[in-house]
Amino acid sequence: MFKLLVILSLSLFASANSLIVQNGEIKAHTEVFADGQINPSTKNLKADLTIENTIESIKGKIYFETLTLISEKKDRDSNMYKLLNEEKFKTISFDIKSITRNENDYEIKGALTLNGVTKNIKAKIIITQQNNEILLNGGFSFNLTDFNLEPPKMVFLTVRNQIDISYIISLNEVK
Repeated sequence: MFKLLVILSLSLFASANSLIVQNGEIKAHTEVFADGQINPSTKNLKADLTIENTIESIKGKIYFETLTLISEKKDRDSNMYKLLNEEKFKTISFDIKSITRNENDYEIKGALTLNGVTKNIKAKIIITQQNNEILLNGGFSFNLTDFNLEPPKMVFLTVRNQIDISYIISLNEVK
């Protein structure tokens, strides 16, 4: 009986294929009251993802190195890295726990890890699949204070607590 369970477990694991990031971008957005906005982004995405037979079976992690976040106000990027504790926490990641199909889109549930703190995130996402390519297109918001990060305040400037994330990520299935 034990051998049968081991063989079944291995065959289930063996049927999962890896997904690699073909290309994509993650953008963050927040407001700096009395000064405009900050919109850092990164295209240096990595993934440890698997898929079995369906979109709903995708599991694993998408991540990037914090230093790859770059904004249009490069003189402020060093402040952003300091806020995000980049010296201590080199990466930001999202661990996909489940994907559920709705009528016109999907719901993704996962865990965002930022500043050494992990919080559950749930969001709507549009997923399209063509041949071996899977396109993830979505977004979500969170507060800096949820991750033990205090929004920076300067003399007349305050950074908004809420961060809006948008992403479009193209994945390819490796068999």
